[in-house]
Amino acid sequence: METRDIVILLIALLVVVVLAVVVKPAITGENPDLSLPFLPGSPSGHDSSPSITQDFTPAATPKKTDVQTPEPIHTWNGSPVELGYVRDATPVLPQIPGDSGDSPQAYPAGAPETPPVPGILTASFSASPTEGSLPLPVTFTDTSTGVPERWKWSFGDGTTSTDENPLHTYTTEGRFSVSLTVENEYGANTRINQGLVTVTPAGRKDVALHAPRGASIAPGGFVEFTVTKPASRIKIAGVVEELPVGGRIRLVVNDPGKGKIAMRKDSIQDYSFEEVILYIDGEYRQRGEVREINVQGYEGLISSLELRIAGGEGEIDLLETGSPVAISWKNAPLSLISLRPDSSGIMILDCYWPDVTSFQGAVTSYHAQEPESPGG
Repeated sequence: METRDIVILLIALLVVVVLAVVVKPAITGENPDLSLPFLPGSPSGHDSSPSITQDFTPAATPKKTDVQTPEPIHTWNGSPVELGYVRDATPVLPQIPGDSGDSPQAYPAGAPETPPVPGILTASFSASPTEGSLPLPVTFTDTSTGVPERWKWSFGDGTTSTDENPLHTYTTEGRFSVSLTVENEYGANTRINQGLVTVTPAGRKDVALHAPRGASIAPGGFVEFTVTKPASRIKIAGVVEELPVGGRIRLVVNDPGKGKIAMRKDSIQDYSFEEVILYIDGEYRQRGEVREINVQGYEGLISSLELRIAGGEGEIDLLETGSPVAISWKNAPLSLISLRPDSSGIMILDCYWPDVTSFQGAVTSYHAQEPESPGG
């Protein structure tokens, strides 16, 4: 065989080897075996031949868009739990693991509570107090089920309210039935409590007091009366308000409650306080400082004014129907309840000064605040 034929044969053999070792694995996906085949003159088999291997699988380079941020996993009692979320302004809560949905869910601490779901209404309410002397403020609390959206109260004395939890003051004696009607998209329901509130006449104790201490009227206290004579007026917040004959007037005292009152023989000459709210026939009219008032005649006066005398040094002189009253705790605060004119039609109060207070008139009751024990 000539040299040229040997060269051609070797080239053909090399092509076959390349096809078998490189091209075929690339097509089939197998890793190419680049170990050298045995050469002529060497022992047969691959084991005795030097072997060089290489993995041609390229390493994948992650892109930024391929990087996933793992969502936090929240657990409760060792189990994963999904937190609640809000959809269309409505809280959506996941089911607690192990809960079948037939019983109320108990949510882990910090999870939002399930909002009440509106449904068929059952009206109910409570009231406190339900009895007392005139005037009697009563707090009403709605306890209805079914998530009411509207309320209508009737207090039995001709007055009503649409508040959810109103405060109503009874200004006439008697026993009153109270009703509550609640409404929502499913309908309405009414509850009537017969004879719920009992209002008794205010007791009267004619007293006179002098105290070397400051005092003030408790915020929210008022006098209410009906005007009986013309030319009655009040100047409040710099504005003169006419008080019509037959009009029902309420004068509410707010903080700081320091001022003066003078009433004589069914007329009012002084009602000076820094903050007074004026109502005429149940309608708000004005608020502000009062320094001038002239009520020519009135009737049907009721009062919730409470005089609070500060505790401290200095003995209080208190007379009831002309006789001295012994006060158990001489340095304790003292309260006089429901200030109004005495049996002679006179009421004089001066609690304007910081270190002296005087009063002549009638009260429903009075009491000293018992001091706390040394142990608290």
